[in-house]
Amino acid sequence: MLAFAWYQFWTKRSSETLIRLLELAPSSNIGEESILRYISQAHACLGRVYLEFGRYSDACETLEVARREFHELGTPTDRIRAGDSALYLADTWCVQGRPGREIERLVRQAQEELSDDPKGSARALMQLGDNYWYRENYADALEILGRAKESLITLGCTAEVAECLICIARCHAKQGDLEEWLKTGKEALRLSKLVGKDEKTADALQMISRCYIRMGKYDDALVTLKEAAPISEKLGGLLPIAHLLELSGYAYARNDDLLGAKIAYEAAKKKYDEMEETNQIRKESSRCEENLQKIEEGDMELEVPMLY
Repeated sequence: MLAFAWYQFWTKRSSETLIRLLELAPSSNIGEESILRYISQAHACLGRVYLEFGRYSDACETLEVARREFHELGTPTDRIRAGDSALYLADTWCVQGRPGREIERLVRQAQEELSDDPKGSARALMQLGDNYWYRENYADALEILGRAKESLITLGCTAEVAECLICIARCHAKQGDLEEWLKTGKEALRLSKLVGKDEKTADALQMISRCYIRMGKYDDALVTLKEAAPISEKLGGLLPIAHLLELSGYAYARNDDLLGAKIAYEAAKKKYDEMEETNQIRKESSRCEENLQKIEEGDMELEVPMLY
């Protein structure tokens, strides 16, 4: 069941198998330590599913439980798993808007827990660089992300290199370097497609579309977003889908397709409203609502979606 749950995570995400596994585990005949390990891995997977479904409080609680259980198991492998869960917990804290320094402390704990795993250490370094982006320290973020990228290249972790390039592209976006933003996004897309990683492919396509919108190339943005749409829909993550729809609404409006803009904005707002409310989610839902009102009133001074 656990193997099937991970398969579902990477295809069409669902919490049902994991919840059923957690219900069955205490009554199984497996040895006590094995039961705890299965339960811990199920909690780790379920926490990531909750994150994708926009259930941020549930994600935090479940990932923290997984970390505690992995530490109780105490083997080197379980310590690495605890560090891996910490990285996804840090992602959740970012969406919740927690202070950057608090998130950094968690990421540095993950670095210690992942110190015996070269790939995990490189991922933690990437997360640290992303934390510096979150705190608007773009020069240091680029330096740290550059080191993470080189480590991942050396390890042959192509999918993670693509993820790192997306983080680097966000730094270029914040610095206003459109050429590097687009070039880095396209390289992330090439690598994601090379290894067949749908999630990274969808993320890279969104990053490229954001750059096209910033450049005023709305036709190119829409072509890119339409390529990302079926991938994002298959994966089922609410926040990426909501972002894609909002970006589409803005691009349609700029292309004078007001019906398309209205449909996209209404769908985006519906997705945002399905998620647990945070400051970020509230702002994004309100922006869609305001832009829908402006379209109705014929006011085309629309609020720009988050491009970074």
